[in-house]
Amino acid sequence: MIFTLPVAVIAAFVLNSAVAAQATNEKLRSELLAMVKRDQAARDTCPIADGIELVKCLAAVDGPNVKRISEVIYSTGFPTSKEVGVDGVKALFLILQHSESIELRLKCKKGIEQAFQDKVLSVSEFTVFVDRLLIKQGKPQIYGSNFDLKDGKMVMSKTKDLTNLDKRRRQIGLPPISEYVKVLREAYNMEVLLPEKK
Repeated sequence: MIFTLPVAVIAAFVLNSAVAAQATNEKLRSELLAMVKRDQAARDTCPIADGIELVKCLAAVDGPNVKRISEVIYSTGFPTSKEVGVDGVKALFLILQHSESIELRLKCKKGIEQAFQDKVLSVSEFTVFVDRLLIKQGKPQIYGSNFDLKDGKMVMSKTKDLTNLDKRRRQIGLPPISEYVKVLREAYNMEVLLPEKK
C-alpha cells in the first residue's frame, strides 16, 4: 500500500472548491463530484482494523469509479477546468489516485501537467501524481511523496538522489521532507522512516 498525504485532506478541498466559471459539461462535473462523495464515504466507514475487509470495501467503490473515469478519458480525453470546473478536475484527480493502471496514468499525464501549469492542481497534487507514476513503473520517485507500509511503519519508497531531495522539493514549491514526515506521522499515527543518505 502506498501512502501520501491523507486523501481526506485533498478531498476536503475538492468538495469545498468554488467553481471558477460555469462548467460547460455540468453533467460530467456533477457525476465526478458524486463519485468523490462515495469515495470519501467509503473511506470514512470501511473497517480499518481488518486489512482484507478494508481492501474489499474500498474496491467496491474504487472499481466502478475508476472504470467510469477511464471511459471518460479514453473517449474525450482529460477534462479541463473549463469543461468540468476546478472541483471537477480535482475530483477526477482524486479518483485517479485509486487506479492501479499505469496506462491510464500515462494517458492522463499531459492533462495533469496542463492542470498544474494552469494552477488548477496544487504542487502537492502534481508531485504526488509524478511520484506515484514513477513508483508504479518501478522507478525511483523524485519528490519523496510516497511511502510504503512495512512492519507497521511507513517507509519512504525508493527515491532518487536523497542528498538533493530537499533542493528538488524547494525548487517546485514543497516544504522540506522533515515537515512532510511530521504531517504523515500525525495523520496516520505511525512511525515514519526515511532511508539514510549515502
